[in-house]
Amino acid sequence: MPCIVRAWPAVSSSASLSAAPSHPPRALGAGLLIVILVVAFESAAVGTMMPRVATELRGLGLYGWASSAFMLANLLGAIVAGLLTDRRGAAWGAGLGLGLFGIGLGLLALAPTMPLIVAARVVEGLGVGGLAALPFVVIPAAYAGQAQARMLAAVSSMWLVPGLIGPPLASAVAEAWSWRVVFGGLAGLLVLAAPLCLLPLRTLPRSSAPKSSKRILWPALALLLAAAALIEGLRRPDALGAALTVAGLVGVVIAMRPLFPAGLWTLRPGLPSALAVRGFIAFAQMGLGPFMTLALRRLHDLSLRDAGWIISIGGIAWTTGAWLQAQLEKKYGPGSRLARIRGGAAVLTAGLVLAALGVLGPLPVWAAYLGWLVAGTGMGVAYNSNSLWAMSHVSTEERGQLSGQWANIEVLMVALSAGIGGALVARLPLTQALTLAFGMCILASLVPWAAARRLESGPGGA
Repeated sequence: MPCIVRAWPAVSSSASLSAAPSHPPRALGAGLLIVILVVAFESAAVGTMMPRVATELRGLGLYGWASSAFMLANLLGAIVAGLLTDRRGAAWGAGLGLGLFGIGLGLLALAPTMPLIVAARVVEGLGVGGLAALPFVVIPAAYAGQAQARMLAAVSSMWLVPGLIGPPLASAVAEAWSWRVVFGGLAGLLVLAAPLCLLPLRTLPRSSAPKSSKRILWPALALLLAAAALIEGLRRPDALGAALTVAGLVGVVIAMRPLFPAGLWTLRPGLPSALAVRGFIAFAQMGLGPFMTLALRRLHDLSLRDAGWIISIGGIAWTTGAWLQAQLEKKYGPGSRLARIRGGAAVLTAGLVLAALGVLGPLPVWAAYLGWLVAGTGMGVAYNSNSLWAMSHVSTEERGQLSGQWANIEVLMVALSAGIGGALVARLPLTQALTLAFGMCILASLVPWAAARRLESGPGGA
């Protein structure tokens, strides 16, 4: 699955800083990479161990909230940290993000109940959102020339290793001691890395670019609250749940208007359809991810390690898809992007169907792993090809706004997918709930194919 760094909102304009120094402090690069490494390992660990956490704490009804709360808080944390970075400098924004992320990890390690696990995930999400733009603030400001490309490659590589070894390592620690030791250890590592990253950041100049984070703060907060009300309403079977569902749905529709272009839900040709492609791909594949490990654990009684391999496979698949689309772009050029989006979306759907048949029957369980590999590869192709198409159809001045919309639609759709799936788990027998969750995501995966066809009649479409 795509790394969070690529999906983070460009809410701060601090990337437009003055010329980078010729010799940045070595501690800065080491600290930045260790911070990204901790975030990546935390992502892999949560995906692996949340089924055990929910079972041990008897909180399966809140399982979906563990993901939704993190994603929604991520959006708010990114905007607040962007404002702080613009006003006080990169060290302040990064300090807020690191502090909240570290506190969230500590709370996660100590939480005695599932509601407190969700609360810890909120704090974590605020922190990770606060770290959102850190690589894109630090690298242009502190590195010049080829050093920028090397650092960007190093940041991306920090996601590859945890994606591969994070699940088995986290499961081994959890089996030997406890899942709490995993999160406590990550908090300790973050404490060691924070000074390496923060101290050199104090020397970076502040941004002189226009500040736009404040303009979207209140609409984003309204969207967060409305989406939370919608998810909780779907989870509750009482009259209050019905009222929250209606209020949340209306609130989401209203709050989205200043954040996204008109025509998003009607697949208007051009950028609205490109945003729909991204959003529904994220809804279908990323939103389903937490339920893959849950299904393998609870329906097939697999060990923590064996179920966690599905996360590693997702990372391998995403990397494979991203590499494949790059090779296709090189060979066939920009004119092939629309075909790659449609083809990748079709492969995504096929992979999800295969994964569902492996998890729910009648195919053997190994088909779930194969299906997830196929789905992730298709996503990597369609996702990145769609990004290239969108970036080539907006002006340089509009790319900052596109980056924010790009990230926000992904955060919203993943939160909604995980939240709706969690509501199904809370209200229905597990097999029935997971069957409906798979069906929902498979249907959602058909939308990108339809939306991609609308790109053909958009600006510059083939």
